[in-house]
Amino acid sequence: MKRKITGIFIVIAIVATIVLAVRHCGDSSNTGTAGIDALPRPDLIRTAQPRFRDFTETRIWFGIVRSRDKAKIIALENGRIVSINAGDGIPVSRGDLIFTIGGPLIDSRREVLKNQADTLSELIPPAEQMVKIKRDALSRRLAKFEELAAAEDSLARLQSELEAIRQETERLREAIHLRAPVGGVFTNRKVSSGQEVRNGDGLAEIISQNHIYIEATLFPRSGDAELKKKPAVINLSGGNFIQGNIITVLPRRTATGATVVWIEGDELAPVLRPGQIVTGTVLLSAHEKALALPPDAIVRDDEERAYVFLKDSSGYRRKSVRTGNLSDGWVEIISGLKEGDEVVVRGAYELFFRDFNKIYKVAD
Repeated sequence: MKRKITGIFIVIAIVATIVLAVRHCGDSSNTGTAGIDALPRPDLIRTAQPRFRDFTETRIWFGIVRSRDKAKIIALENGRIVSINAGDGIPVSRGDLIFTIGGPLIDSRREVLKNQADTLSELIPPAEQMVKIKRDALSRRLAKFEELAAAEDSLARLQSELEAIRQETERLREAIHLRAPVGGVFTNRKVSSGQEVRNGDGLAEIISQNHIYIEATLFPRSGDAELKKKPAVINLSGGNFIQGNIITVLPRRTATGATVVWIEGDELAPVLRPGQIVTGTVLLSAHEKALALPPDAIVRDDEERAYVFLKDSSGYRRKSVRTGNLSDGWVEIISGLKEGDEVVVRGAYELFFRDFNKIYKVAD
């Protein structure tokens, strides 16, 4: 009886050993399926072919409107600013009255000139009469030629002095009524009403709008295309815009590493004014009908190298690609793909991390 019981236990142990061996083999088989070599579930992967999209590469810039031409308004007489007839930053036309200068000094100067003109005006008629008398006397041989010459010389001197006084009066009138020498924007005013000024003092500037440009600053990336002659968009209020072109690229960068360019164009002058702050974009490149993928199709390694996974008859294989611009939810593919390739657009990172432990060894 004892031997029979022992035999039963031996049979049970053998059966248990066989069962455990079978389970171990099953677990090993499952590990091979679900481990690092296993694929994600089919419903996690979706493929599609690259599409054709248009891409543009732009850079944002910030700038200020400037003018190549500007005229200084300078005091031409000692006096006092009586009135300022232009607003700061407001456009003026050529010939518009800008400043009026007056005060005691100007009043005294005008009074002196008026008195001199009045005196000469009173002396000229008698001098003219004297010349007429001498001519009649000379014709009757009652006077000498020298007498007529002296009378004519005296009249000419009086007339010349009166003309000089009149010109000086007109010059003073123009000097105290300072007008815009050119059309443009009135700016850089240095004086106020009631302030005393001296001949030669700078009062303000007028910046011409005929030759304006934008001094713009932007931060280009390495490998950006040549900036000169690139088209630029200038943003206006209300969502409007005008266009220009980069004409000059200054050779030196700013302390922050930015590049300074000059933007010009026929559309600037009618809309912009010197001193105005503006923003916009510059178009660096335009690629029409470029291959494109959704961003989820792109995977990157620890060195930011870009890859995609292609599906073929043997399964999925990783392919290195070169990416370009990102626009409207699409990534430009510059190289590495061709039309008709079947690309994993969902589940790419699951495929990538399937092989992660094979490619990258985690430090102990």
